[in-house]
Amino acid sequence: MNRRDTVLALLALGTTTAQRIVWAQARPVRIGVLGPRQRPIILPPVLRRLGELGYVEGKNLIVEFRSADGVVERFPSLARELIQAKCDLIFALGTEDSARALLEAKAGVPVVIVAITYDPVETGIVSSLRRPGGTVTGVTLSGPAAAAKRLEILREIVPKAKRLFVLDDPYSKAQLEAVREAAKILRVEIVVETFAALPYDFESAFAKGRAAGVEAVSVLDSPVFLDQREKIAELVIKHRLVSVGAHVFFAEAGLLISYSADLAKIFARAGDIAASILKGAKPGDIPVEQPREFEFVVNLKTAKALGISIPLSIMLSANRVIE
Repeated sequence: MNRRDTVLALLALGTTTAQRIVWAQARPVRIGVLGPRQRPIILPPVLRRLGELGYVEGKNLIVEFRSADGVVERFPSLARELIQAKCDLIFALGTEDSARALLEAKAGVPVVIVAITYDPVETGIVSSLRRPGGTVTGVTLSGPAAAAKRLEILREIVPKAKRLFVLDDPYSKAQLEAVREAAKILRVEIVVETFAALPYDFESAFAKGRAAGVEAVSVLDSPVFLDQREKIAELVIKHRLVSVGAHVFFAEAGLLISYSADLAKIFARAGDIAASILKGAKPGDIPVEQPREFEFVVNLKTAKALGISIPLSIMLSANRVIE
């Protein structure tokens, strides 16, 4: 090969390499999303944050979404579907079951958890918050601890209450254990209504609770309860029960109070973590983040409907009052 042919060959090689780099850069990122419900409150703020960081759905981002539709048994097959879709990263939204299904299916790709209803360390999803190890990291809302705190707030509003009602289901079992421990400390009895299969019969559940003499109700964090929050709020007013819900959406629907992490901020952090992984960071080296700020909401319209006064200490602690 003469000198001219050698130069042309090198130029051709360089052009081919450059084209490959451009093609690689142009390839859309594919993320999977595994969640318990069709309209996840988590996903929009996560995608919004990813868009701000340069990953825009419909341009350079493809989203593969799978919902269990409230049926826990569907998670394993949905996890396998996302793995087969060759995702670059998978979000496990909300429940332990979504994260567990991906771990047991040995996803082999980074998994970003948004742990709402469970403790990711106690359940073994990660080895520690500081150094999660493996392919899993993300954010946690400290669900069980927040559930216990909500019981304390409820008792402060109705200090003479001896029997409290708790709504529970397969998604909220870790929270229930925390609530049981809090009830022992507060020296109150809890009456638990555990829903096992869809559809949940809230009407009969509240009737049984009222017949058992409950004076207030705590609605644990569950995607099904979230979907049915307006029905729950209607029954709370009907049975004249002081109530606390897991997130601001419950207070907006008509429950008396809600207490949880600042959802918008922590969901956005999940987007930040995902972007850093897509840029090359190892998930096992990224700490699982906990909330720094909490939202405490009081619905005064519901208080008036029930004919009760909210203690001054509660009003002063509230971040927001619905009037």
